[in-house]
Amino acid sequence: MKCVSGFLSIVIALFISSTGAEDVVVYGQVGETVTLPRSKWGSERVLVQWFFGMDTQPLITRNSHGRETIVSVQSVSPLLAGKNLNLKCDIEEIFKGTQRRWLSPQKQDLNEDKRAQIRNDGSLTVMSVTGQDHGEWTCVVTYQGREAYANTPVTVIDLSPAHPQPIYTSVSSLSLLHLPCFFSIPPPLSWSDSQEKSIQGGRWTFTPSPVAGSLTGVFQTLANLSLGPPLAWVVNQKRGLDVSALQKTNLNLSLSKKGVTEGDRGEYTCAVEFQRGDTLKRSMRVEVLQVFSSPAPVAYVGREVNLTCTLGHPLTSDLKVKWIPPRQSSLLALGSDPDSAHLTIPEARDINGGRWRCELWRNKTKLTSVEITLKIERVPMDVWLLVTICGAAVIFVLLLILTVILNRRHRQRVTMPRRGKRRICRCKDPQPKGFYRN
Repeated sequence: MKCVSGFLSIVIALFISSTGAEDVVVYGQVGETVTLPRSKWGSERVLVQWFFGMDTQPLITRNSHGRETIVSVQSVSPLLAGKNLNLKCDIEEIFKGTQRRWLSPQKQDLNEDKRAQIRNDGSLTVMSVTGQDHGEWTCVVTYQGREAYANTPVTVIDLSPAHPQPIYTSVSSLSLLHLPCFFSIPPPLSWSDSQEKSIQGGRWTFTPSPVAGSLTGVFQTLANLSLGPPLAWVVNQKRGLDVSALQKTNLNLSLSKKGVTEGDRGEYTCAVEFQRGDTLKRSMRVEVLQVFSSPAPVAYVGREVNLTCTLGHPLTSDLKVKWIPPRQSSLLALGSDPDSAHLTIPEARDINGGRWRCELWRNKTKLTSVEITLKIERVPMDVWLLVTICGAAVIFVLLLILTVILNRRHRQRVTMPRRGKRRICRCKDPQPKGFYRN
């Protein structure tokens, strides 16, 4: 991991009082202001002279008119996010009992930061800095109850904004999906300061959310960064992406898309590559809210209708939905849980028709919403007539078949020859079987 180092020089001023009082040790930053303690003599109309070490010429002379100081601070070179920051609070001569500690730009004691490593020599290492580490870092030197502050500005170049939570949108031809990504370059720096890091390229990538039955989506490259000049995105996927933001300012790498579908669910990553293999990345997950009805958006009076509001996966415990029915309808009459992702209308009626809105909430914040227009229609008379005719035709055909079957059976019985009865000859003089001559 690359590092950027900065050194804070602390000068020790040993001042000797001309009155023979105890010597005073004061710490101060090179180039900064040092406040020297003095006693009250009861009047400001006195001449006070301060001597440095054994010099015979006074270093500071103060009268009733006061004095002026000139202050200068030299900043550290810009640092890419993800790198390590090294700072050192350097003191030429340390008196026994001197203590040093570090404060972040948010004035947080670095002893409480797990990323920070503070050594006995006063040096500081902060692992993997982010945009939040931009600002003025302070070394606090304490001696005999007095504190001296040595400050140095640290500039961190990063991509913004960070997205700890998903971006929520909804299925609609009018919805606008905005994917923010831009260089975070604090003033007084400019785009040229970022260019000094030698940008080598960049890209937007997309990994769709897994669909039902699959484990992972197919990785896609949406656009590549052309170095130009000027910088420009070369779109690889025909997804209706708007890349015009980069044309307005080199700091804005954002993409946008009008018209959102459930196929836009997934993870998007904005990446910019620099020399020496350094890369800045910002990833964001997009959740798309969708509502649909079954069996269809058009339902008939008296039939059951089911409405489902979904992100394509079960809602987490911190999310919930709210159903907003049409004005003439009421959720209480349905008997369903209004906070459930599934809403059932047991018997659809005319008053249930209209726009149903599903809102997605996290605590007291509405994240997005989606609407569906439900049509409730009565079964048309021609449909009933067709059903009646078809039913009658089926019955007629069945009766006809039954008649034919019965008729055939009747004919078979009439035309079937009767079997003759066996006749037995009874003779007066029966003879045994055999051949006889006349």
